[in-house]
Amino acid sequence: MQNKHETQSGMISLRVILLSIFLAILLAASSTYLALKIGILPSASIPAAILAMAILRFLKKTSIYEINLIQTAASAGEAVAGGIVYTIPALVIMGYWHHFPYLENVAIALCGGLLGILFSIPLRKILINTPQLYFPEAKAIAEVLQLVQKNVFHIREIIMGTGLGGLLELAQTGFKVIASAAEKWFVLGKSTIVGFGIGFSPALIGVGYLIGFDVGLSLVLGALLAWGVALPLLSIFAAIKPFHLTASLAAYRNHIHYLGLGAMLMAGLWTLINLLKPFYQSFKLSTQGLFKPSINEPILSKEQDIPTAYLLLALPVLMVCVYFLFHYLFPAHIFTNSASLFINLGAVFYVVGLGFIFAAICGYFSGLVGVTASPGSAILIGGLLLTALILRALFVLHGHAAVSGHWLSMAAMTIIIGGVVAGMAAIANDTIQDLKVGHLIGAAPWQQQLMLVLGVIVAALVIPYVMELLFNVYGLTTVLPHAGMDPTQTLSAPPAAMMAGLTQGIFNHDLPWSMLGIGALMMVVFIALQWLGLKKLSLLGVAMGVYLPLSSSIPLFIGSLFAFFIRRNFQQRLKGGSEEQKAKIEQYQHYAVLLACGLVAGSALMDVLLAIPMSLTSNPEILAIMPARWNSLAVALGFLSVVGLGFGFYKVSHSTK
Repeated sequence: MQNKHETQSGMISLRVILLSIFLAILLAASSTYLALKIGILPSASIPAAILAMAILRFLKKTSIYEINLIQTAASAGEAVAGGIVYTIPALVIMGYWHHFPYLENVAIALCGGLLGILFSIPLRKILINTPQLYFPEAKAIAEVLQLVQKNVFHIREIIMGTGLGGLLELAQTGFKVIASAAEKWFVLGKSTIVGFGIGFSPALIGVGYLIGFDVGLSLVLGALLAWGVALPLLSIFAAIKPFHLTASLAAYRNHIHYLGLGAMLMAGLWTLINLLKPFYQSFKLSTQGLFKPSINEPILSKEQDIPTAYLLLALPVLMVCVYFLFHYLFPAHIFTNSASLFINLGAVFYVVGLGFIFAAICGYFSGLVGVTASPGSAILIGGLLLTALILRALFVLHGHAAVSGHWLSMAAMTIIIGGVVAGMAAIANDTIQDLKVGHLIGAAPWQQQLMLVLGVIVAALVIPYVMELLFNVYGLTTVLPHAGMDPTQTLSAPPAAMMAGLTQGIFNHDLPWSMLGIGALMMVVFIALQWLGLKKLSLLGVAMGVYLPLSSSIPLFIGSLFAFFIRRNFQQRLKGGSEEQKAKIEQYQHYAVLLACGLVAGSALMDVLLAIPMSLTSNPEILAIMPARWNSLAVALGFLSVVGLGFGFYKVSHSTK
């Protein structure tokens, strides 16, 4: 075995580095779009591994170690997006920033991402050897890599999905030949509004297939509560006079926005409460390895991390960088110079301490339930609450009056600190799966860790530009950067909107607490249903369904519905089947997963590419060729595209290889 490991010691080659950069850019861009669009990020490790395989198949002498290194670096793009895109847009939503300044966002992403890698290194040996951690994604990727080694793995489905997703997105968002969404609202009586909506996005249908039926059903339950129950009740009991359908709908959408925020806060806090016991256990377990002396091993050993001496050197350097970042970004008009120095230094040590705790917990839960299902958002809610309360106490103790500009500045400080901590947590959440893959196949951890650094740097350089690009074309929640933009096409950014609402609520008390309270009470009902036996119901999924527009939640549900029926069809065919048949059917099901991965990647990347000419011209209609009067035809084509995707999933999963 040692000789085998030694042969892969030089795997960080030029082609590995170039492919890692290329795929990190692709996944960073597509993940940024998904995080702003729906706030849900499926694990990028599996798509990254499959994309690496697809490209390397055209080259000679490919090894699974090369694929693993490329996958490790590329998946960092999704992790960095999960950190910065879940938090920093809150600064734009609350009006502190009016766009995404590039260098500031690069610095936030780099500091959080590199600190996350730094903390994941001493945690690695503890977490990957913990018996109760299953590491679902890591084991799936390791199995795929072993299939590649046996030359029995097929990749054409992800190529088909990427092309199909890109073409459909071009037809929808670019040429406007296919409608992106359709809504129909009716007025009953004098002001009662009822109706429905649907979206046709291939990216969201692909994500829906990946997240599965339980989460998809939870999303649609939340959507029905919001738009099928709350909207008619609001139009009856909070009727706007004089009544006008378009204006009233816009106002009620704003109310439902806060219902969703209240629901997400309650779901997140309940999840956090349930995590307190395993939180303590995992933190106790993780800290055992932090200061554990490293064993002198050969540099090519499969257990060799980046040497501890380098970590001890990197930590103070990064802390100094974080200090200057805070010194530059924190508002200077609130505190005196001496107080600012104290607060900036305190914030650095606070970020390092809280960041390590969050890295340990997110790494633990990632190993337990996987990257996508890991309750990182609930953990971040707790951290944001704690940060906001500490800053508010400092502000009051400093003797400041409740000036609205000061409150906004303090809320912004909370988000900036939260952005760095979120980056650390997101990287640890993702990294531990990749390091487990390396452990399973016998790769060298120090090489993976170096590739993670590369992936973080590339993603940090790309994501701020993509955020600014998408913001200029679509807008963000209720923030429209240009006049004449369509408010129904704005990016929802649910996690960032929740962060903005939470911090503003703590500092200035001007939120519609009644709507937040009703949203929270709705979640109390679902918590009770979970206690009564509906264990598969996702509380965060229901809350997200309340917040998201129908054009997002319905295609997510449709994708999960495709997954449900295909799996059920296979289960019916399995009755009395042999183990060999079961294994073959599992393999066929995996082909549909590859198609879904391709749809997500292709359509999300096409959307980012289309945003370039639209942003440069400030005209989202620049490529449109379908006349507005043919909207009914575009909607019909939208329905046909969904039916076609369903047929495609069925055909791919049932085809014989």
